[in-house]
Amino acid sequence: LFIMIDTCSLFLLLGLLVSYGENTKAIQNITLDGSKLVTIDMLDALRTNLTNLATELIEQNSKMDKPIFFHAKMPAAKVDYNKNSIVKFSSILNNDGDIFNHGDSVFVSPVTGVYLFSWTMLTYSGKSISTELRVDNVVKATLHASLGMAVGHVSVSKTAICRVDKNEHVWIQTGDSYIGNGFDYDAGSSSSFMGALIYKI
Repeated sequence: LFIMIDTCSLFLLLGLLVSYGENTKAIQNITLDGSKLVTIDMLDALRTNLTNLATELIEQNSKMDKPIFFHAKMPAAKVDYNKNSIVKFSSILNNDGDIFNHGDSVFVSPVTGVYLFSWTMLTYSGKSISTELRVDNVVKATLHASLGMAVGHVSVSKTAICRVDKNEHVWIQTGDSYIGNGFDYDAGSSSSFMGALIYKI
């Protein structure tokens, strides 16, 4: 059983077959100066080769490094935290790699690398707030805000870039400045915490 194909398709097919290692016997089934015929066996062999190539590419892609990124926010409620308390970001927006624990709000680094962390604190009139970014209990950055009366709702943010070794823990906690750190919730907005791997070391 034979199928007619044009000259361009013939040479394309021949090139693919040669590239993927078709044996001499299969190539001899092509008649270049005659009726330009290709056997069904040739097409089946090509399909098999292309299928194997696609499978290999899928397997290679599955082994590639996965993105490391998380973004979480505090629940929809106003809450006061005592000093030296880990801030709970229990509402998960993104958690690529499943590396942020919403239960204790601690990120565990899956690889050694340079990471970007950013957190935003929302507070309100008459309240003060002090927070720290800690990596294995070492303070890497701090963020403070102290508001007077009749100021309204105010959000402040801090971004830090630092090295984190594999299996080290990263979290946000209140500092030792204030007993009542007032975290606000207003019109769908609340405090949040995010982190992402910039590059591995």
